[in-house]
Parts: sequence; structure tokens; C-alpha cells
Amino acid sequence: MTYEERSSDGDSSSETPDAFAHLLAPKSGQNPTPATAMPKHIPFPDHATTSEWLSELIMCAFTMGSAIVQFINIYRTNWWLPQAHTRHMVVRFPSSLSWDSQANASLLHLRFNFQNIELIDPYLRYLLLILNTRRLLYCLLLTKVRRLDDKSQHFIRLGIKYGFGGLVQLGLAICAIKLYQQHTYILLLFLSYPVVIYLLIFGFQLEPFLRTRFELPGVYINDLPVHSCTTNAAHIRDEVETLRHDFNRRFKQLIFTSMVNAYYSGLVPCSLAVSVQYNVLRAAQHCIIVCLGAFSLCAVFLYPAKYSDTLHRATLHLGCWQRVEAVPVQLMVAANVINWSKYSSYGHGSVVKYNGILYRSQGVVTVAIPGNASHARFYKLFHNPTIIYSTLATLQAAVLLVEIGSLSAESVEWHFVLSISFVAFTSMGAFFKLVRDYLITKDLYKTEHAVAGDQPFRLRMKDAFM
Repeated sequence: MTYEERSSDGDSSSETPDAFAHLLAPKSGQNPTPATAMPKHIPFPDHATTSEWLSELIMCAFTMGSAIVQFINIYRTNWWLPQAHTRHMVVRFPSSLSWDSQANASLLHLRFNFQNIELIDPYLRYLLLILNTRRLLYCLLLTKVRRLDDKSQHFIRLGIKYGFGGLVQLGLAICAIKLYQQHTYILLLFLSYPVVIYLLIFGFQLEPFLRTRFELPGVYINDLPVHSCTTNAAHIRDEVETLRHDFNRRFKQLIFTSMVNAYYSGLVPCSLAVSVQYNVLRAAQHCIIVCLGAFSLCAVFLYPAKYSDTLHRATLHLGCWQRVEAVPVQLMVAANVINWSKYSSYGHGSVVKYNGILYRSQGVVTVAIPGNASHARFYKLFHNPTIIYSTLATLQAAVLLVEIGSLSAESVEWHFVLSISFVAFTSMGAFFKLVRDYLITKDLYKTEHAVAGDQPFRLRMKDAFM
């Protein structure tokens, strides 16, 4: 926002207060919205959403498939391994056999020398199976509990939470101990590294380990927070604070889940293949694309369009302040600037004084604390959620193009083609949902700003959707 400035030869001590009144008055064509004005919300359209158990099923299939493909990258053939670990079959072809019969026998011989699953440590398989299926099984258990009455549901949920969580941790500990006994302590450090990261991010909470989406104290319906329209400034700020913590918690879960899935499904299998020769570059590329694919899937599950719409509605009630620059302090009283009050709401274009600094309202109604960095970031991020989905969809499209382009290389092994194809195929579902959410939010918020009561505010915000 720009403001008209005085000429450099003017003296502030000799100017009258009227000379600076235009700095604090609303701009031309902008009439301040009354403090009692309420933002207008457009009903969110009904569209198909992915349930929690289906989301966990897709993520479980993705991580298990990624681990299997990585094992194929490492153990695709075993001709270089010691003779004790391979199964050979000597085939003598009688002269009476035709060439077709000899070819079929040769294929049978290759099958015995191909994909020996016994080379993979069984406890590593158990470890990956427990890690990748824990959230799906826990979600299915909670689905059965939700059918019970509210009185008994709470205690049963606690029993399932700590009982199932204890069994999962016990199984993981047994697998880690068995792997430590058969290998070195370095492997134990590899396995325990994500545990340290988890404790630093979530502390000793058990719910983030068992669920991708979980509720914070507040009103939730189908694992999504609910917005309540109110004119109480304190209640609006409290709701924004709850939504801000919910968004940050989901973002931590997004980063942690995508990194852990790539770590255990891509990197840990390589740490046990110390005596196996494999293409390290291809295995590293698989880890990267698995991390990106898990990130896109988690982003779709954690941040659906309806969730961002809830935060967008809270943003319209919160509003935003912009600092007014180049106004002499001694003219504040002369310009009749009111002090900001935490109990009041201010219309668009209102000017207030807070800690000796002037601020101008940028929303239809503003109850945010002037100069509060958290409120300012929340407003900028969710005032137009379309930017979030367009950015994610663009990045996902770029990743898909790179994956497809890597298949056009001259020397690409069949197992790497399988790896790229699997991740690209599963990521296309996330790309479709991101594009769908972008189109829905774009049309929704263009309509919302078109029916806004404040004409200058509508025109000012129209540029964000062009």
C-alpha cells in the first residue's frame, strides 16, 4: 500500500492537522465497512472426499509397494552371492528335445536363480510390515468403536489406544533386538534415528504415531475442525489460535510421515544389503521419489479443500492490519485516531493506534492484534487458499514429468522402470485431487468476492484470482 507524501520543503511543525488528514482517511472510493459487518460465506459444494480408513489403506499400499520395489532393486538377481545362498539346478537337455522345450527349461533355470526372498532378513520384513500397517489397523479398530454410545466410547478408545500402541511398540522392539543380534550396532542407530526425530517433534504423545489425522481440543466433525461465525472478537482470535495449532500439527505430521516412509521403505533395506552389489544411484533415486510421492499423498489427506475453506472463513473474520508509514507521531491526537481495543471489531479502512504505531484495516472486518506476526501469516496464507493448491499441483506435475522423462533414458533397467511406474501411478491420484481442489476453491472464492458487500474491497481482491 502506498501513501501520498509531503513535499520535501514542508515543515511538520508549521503544518496544520488538516494537511495530514488524507494520510489516515480511507482511499478514494473506499468507504469503511461498519464494525458490525459480517463476512459473507459461500456454502462449500458437496464433493467426494476420502475417508480416513481409505486414506490409510492407500498410504499402506504405497509404502508396502515402495519397500517391495526397493527390495527388487537390490535383490533382482543373485548370481554374485555365495553359493550357500543360491539355488542352482543343473539341466541336461536330451538331444531329442526340441528348441522350444529347451527354452522353457532355461526359463525354469533362471527362475530358480531369481528373486530369492530368503536373502531378505525376516525380521526386517516384520519390522516394515508392522510400521506400514499400524495406522490402518488402528483406524479400523476406531471405526468399530465409533458405532458405540458416547459413554463407553471414550474408555474403549483409551484402551485400544494404549493397548494397541503397546503391542506395536513391543513388536518393533523385538524386531530391532533381533536385527541388532544378527548385525552391528550401526543398524540399531539407523532404526532408532526416526524415534529421536519423533520425540523432538511430538514429544511422548502416542496419537500421532497411530493416526495421521487426530483431533485437538475443539469442535471436530469427521476429523475436520468446524468454524463458528461470531462477532465476539476474543472468540474469533481463540478460534484462529486453535486452527493455527491444528495446521502446524498437520504440517509436522506431513513432513514426518513422508520422511519416515521414505526412510524405512527406501533407505533401511539398503543398509542391510552390505554384501550385495546393486545400483546405489537408482536406489537413492527411489528413496527421493518415494519421499515426494508420500508428501503429495499426505498433503491431499491432511489438507482437503474443505479444511482450507474452514481456515479461510476464520481468516475473513480475523482480518489483517497494515502499518501506516511516514506519519508524524505528534499528529496522531490531532487526527483523532482511536486506540485499538481487544474487545472491538473494526471495518475495512479503519485506522487505529497500537503501541504508538498506526495501522489500517485490510479486511472486511478486523479483530486481529496489530503487529502480531502469527495473525498476519495466517491471513496471508489462507485468505486465498487457491494459491496453496495451485502450487502443490504445479510441483506434483513437475515431479511426474521428471519421472516419466527418466524412463526415456537409453540404459534403464527393468526394475527401475517398475519403480518409477509404481510411484508415478500412485502419485497421479494425488495430482488429480490437487487439481480438483484448485478448481473448486478458485470458482468458490471468485464467487465469494463477487458477492462481497464492500465494492472497493471486492475490486481490490479480484486481482488475486485473475
